[in-house]
This record gives sequence, C-alpha cells and structure tokens, in this order.
Amino acid sequence: MNISATVCDQRKKQSGVAIIELTVALPLLLLLFVGVAEMGRLLYDYNTLTKAQRNGVRHLAIHAETGNTDIYVNGFYGTEATNLVVYGNTVGTGAPLLEGFTVDDVTVDDPTADEVRVTVAYDYTPMVFTAIPGFGLFDDITLGMTLSSSVTMRAMRGG
Repeated sequence: MNISATVCDQRKKQSGVAIIELTVALPLLLLLFVGVAEMGRLLYDYNTLTKAQRNGVRHLAIHAETGNTDIYVNGFYGTEATNLVVYGNTVGTGAPLLEGFTVDDVTVDDPTADEVRVTVAYDYTPMVFTAIPGFGLFDDITLGMTLSSSVTMRAMRGG
C-alpha cells in the first residue's frame, strides 16, 4: 500500500469542509458582532443622556432660589435647563444630542426642601434590529426600550 496515495485520498475526502464550517460559523459571528456594537451604542447613548442631564440640573442648582419654585421649575431657568439637556445649549437651537430626543422627554420636578431634580425618559431605538419576529407563534418582540434617569442636586444659593 502506498502511503502517499492514502494521504492524498484523505485530503480529497476533506476538501470543502472549511467552506461548510465557514457558512455555519459566519452568521453566528456576525450576529455576535452586531450585538456587541448595539450594546456599545446603547451605553454611549445612556452616557450622553446622563451627562446632559447633569449639566441641566447643575444649571438649575446654580440659579435656584429656595422658596421660589416658579422661577426655576416652571419659568425661565426650567426652560433653559430643558434646552441644555436636549440640545446642549440653553437657547434650544441645533440638533438634539440624541436622535429622537425632545423637550417632552425631560421633566423638571418640583423641588423638595432645597434640592432640584431633572428626570429624563428617552425612547431608545436599536440601529439594526428593531424587533424579533414571532413567526406567527407569538407577537413580535420589540427591542426598543426606555432609558430613564433622574439626577438630584442641592440648590447652591438660598432665596
């Protein structure tokens, strides 16, 4: 028996195995890659949201007058703080910091004692898959979620 012929026969039997392995593994690897990218985007958006929120509540805390809630909750400073959270400036011009983020997503709460609070509820929408199909067996599972956060800060000056 010729050993080189046996080795050659073994190689012929295994030809094409690598491409089959690739077709099985590649979709799983791509799905894993997209999932990791989506999670990174979610964390980036949440970080952007909380940074903007801290800036807004800091703006309120600097201008807050304890005992006079209307001036900074319902009035001028409340509007400025809301604009600062959504647009990154107190005027409210330009594009929102996050896609689909509006002033309706921001709430400037009535203060308790000498603290001010800004609450945000942002509807996050994934960039790739917005829903997992139910294939008729059950309802589609939506992958969007609401990112909620609340930041409280002590007023920096008294009224």
